[in-house]
Amino acid sequence: MYKGAIEKWLIGGFLIVCLYAIAMFAAKDSVATSLLFSLSPFIVILFLSIASNPFWGLVVIFILNYFIMGISRYWPIGNLGISTDVMIAITLIAFILRSAFKENIEWHRLKNNLLLKSLLIWLVYCVAEVLNPSAVTAAWLSAIRQYTIYPIFIVIFTTLLFNKLKHLNMVLFLWSVFTLLAVVKVIIQIRFGFDSAEHRWLNEYTNANTHLLITGIRYFSFFTDAGCFGASMGYSMVVFGIAAFADKNIFLRLYYLFVAGAATYAMFVSGTRGAIAVPLVGFALYTICTKNARSILTISSLILGAYLFLAYTTIGSSNASITRMRTAFDKNDASLMVRQHNRAKLATYMKDKPFGEGLGLSGSEGEEYAPGRLTTSIPNDSWFVKIWVETGPIGVTIHVSLLLFFVGYGLYLILFKIKSKEVRTLLAAILCGEAGLIVSAWGNPVFLQYPNGILNYMIQAFVFMGLQFDKEMEKTNSLEEHEV
Repeated sequence: MYKGAIEKWLIGGFLIVCLYAIAMFAAKDSVATSLLFSLSPFIVILFLSIASNPFWGLVVIFILNYFIMGISRYWPIGNLGISTDVMIAITLIAFILRSAFKENIEWHRLKNNLLLKSLLIWLVYCVAEVLNPSAVTAAWLSAIRQYTIYPIFIVIFTTLLFNKLKHLNMVLFLWSVFTLLAVVKVIIQIRFGFDSAEHRWLNEYTNANTHLLITGIRYFSFFTDAGCFGASMGYSMVVFGIAAFADKNIFLRLYYLFVAGAATYAMFVSGTRGAIAVPLVGFALYTICTKNARSILTISSLILGAYLFLAYTTIGSSNASITRMRTAFDKNDASLMVRQHNRAKLATYMKDKPFGEGLGLSGSEGEEYAPGRLTTSIPNDSWFVKIWVETGPIGVTIHVSLLLFFVGYGLYLILFKIKSKEVRTLLAAILCGEAGLIVSAWGNPVFLQYPNGILNYMIQAFVFMGLQFDKEMEKTNSLEEHEV
């Protein structure tokens, strides 16, 4: 009796603190205040749901992560990471409450989690970066959240809350809906032009210079920019193009194939050259996962055909999107030459910096912390160049090794351990999609941009739960056979 009463008081107090924090934050903006107060009944219900079950906290994080950048164009939020921080903190508090009063949190799932252990290695290195002589504490605090804190908590939450095959299918379905919404938004941009908020964004920070080109417009939907949008659509193209063959339901198969086709269209209109690496690498890796000679031959032929079409023909050159994609294979492309020149300058500067310049001190994002430094005045134009500049050759080696470990372990499970065809195909879909994005990140810093960052680590957690999903499917099939 007392336990139930105490639980209700704590949940009530938890809600009051959350609402008070939101009210204090919103008080700085009259529009925000009005909006939040008008939505207060829904906010109360949301917080009550999260307090009762942290599962909904992770669902909200996933949804918010996908749309936060688009929302920020119409309603300035300031530091976007704050919204993620708040939701992670709320979900964590809900975990503590559940664990304290119901003891139904399966913490043992984290005990031998290889993915979590590998992320802790990266955490230790990034924490030690605060001792880097050239580090700036404010930049370090900002970057370490994105590089380590978010991934660790997302892996923990996913492992504890989304640990059934139905949860993976739920995430995929939501992702497919969000992909279609992104495609609808880009079609609106193409058909009716950019709205006032988007024009304002284009005129800020020279975004027009990278999106309104002589060769054509690069569309970005509600994403951070066209580069992230194109890579993300390539990601969806691979994931749903493969996942379509995992389900026995013909309608879901056709739906996922439609999503993959829509994502392909969106990838091309983004004008993002590096995005083409996502399907090329993703589907190439899938040929290994299939272990089927016919599939390997068919997919390899399609990949080779796409490469030859873009690299060695002029067919479709009247289309600006195709023409821009072709430049990804041009070794004499002016943009590529500039990037190589910038990397050469950084390489000279980095010769005596085995631990890098310091977290958060590369590219335009680092200018507010260290204006005038060489590393913040040169665009990194690559996720891996960014990590190399900030953490040095030692740091980028650790980071790349952990990503290779993820891909290698996923391949090991798919090729040698997973028995269920459905589970194997779903894991192959998400593994190959992320592998393609990882390679694409060499040409664009898209790996942890919204919405890819949180999604990537949810995907990694799902891959590392592959054996668990396989046992679940085996048990389900056994029960069905017994009923028959």
